[in-house]
Amino acid sequence: MFSRVDRLSAEETRKKIDDKEPVILVDVREPAEYESGHIPGAEFMPLSGLLNTISKIDSSKTVITYCKRGPRSKSAAALFKRKGFQDVLFMDGGMDAWNGHVARGQYESGMWLLEGRTSAEELAVLAWSLEDGTGAFYSEMKNLCTDDDARNLFDMLIKAENSHKSKLMEACRQIKGEGFSDEDMQERAVRGYMEGGVSIEEAVGWVKNGNSELQDILELSMQIETNSLDLYLKILGEVEEGTAKEIFNNLIVEEETHLSRLGKLLESKIEK
Repeated sequence: MFSRVDRLSAEETRKKIDDKEPVILVDVREPAEYESGHIPGAEFMPLSGLLNTISKIDSSKTVITYCKRGPRSKSAAALFKRKGFQDVLFMDGGMDAWNGHVARGQYESGMWLLEGRTSAEELAVLAWSLEDGTGAFYSEMKNLCTDDDARNLFDMLIKAENSHKSKLMEACRQIKGEGFSDEDMQERAVRGYMEGGVSIEEAVGWVKNGNSELQDILELSMQIETNSLDLYLKILGEVEEGTAKEIFNNLIVEEETHLSRLGKLLESKIEK
């Protein structure tokens, strides 16, 4: 994650509610998941459209996000922090833990690739690297999926990652100057990681070794896309050049679209 967030267990969350602490619970799952059961009083704000609804929440209150297992709510909490919320946590284990189920552990990235990178140029090079890695991950997921809808969506996402790399090259040229070349990017690129600092090899291994279902893959993909939003929002605050700023604004819109499409597919595949 590019914004550090803290976690609460389901038991700690329940205690805060029982003690009537002034917290706001935010359910970031998709509608079918929410309708199947949710924590009473929780705000319903699906991750797939969170960036457009986040301003409805009082930023002076403690916010606790939750999903089915934890990864989507962790990414949601990061977005809340990026938008200026100070006291944000996510419920580890999600509704599965709330209902007393012991779920398979979520994938943890544990990488902090932003450290030491402060300039807009350095961040743009990092973004290009992670888009490259995410495209490779989606290629692996397309090959692993047997669902035609998922395969088609991953094919679209692969093409989008390549398009984003071209836009990021242009952003680097606007920031650095026309002398910034493809060779410069290749030399400076970070290899083996995707959006959020997730190791491609470890994430693919997590999917393969855990006999992951389609929902697991889509949830992880939504986490990755939200991590990308987090990074681009940070970069946008660092960029001063007008054309580059426009490029990053467009990338944010496109990442929101990807997140929405993943959310809709997840919603359609949930057993009702």
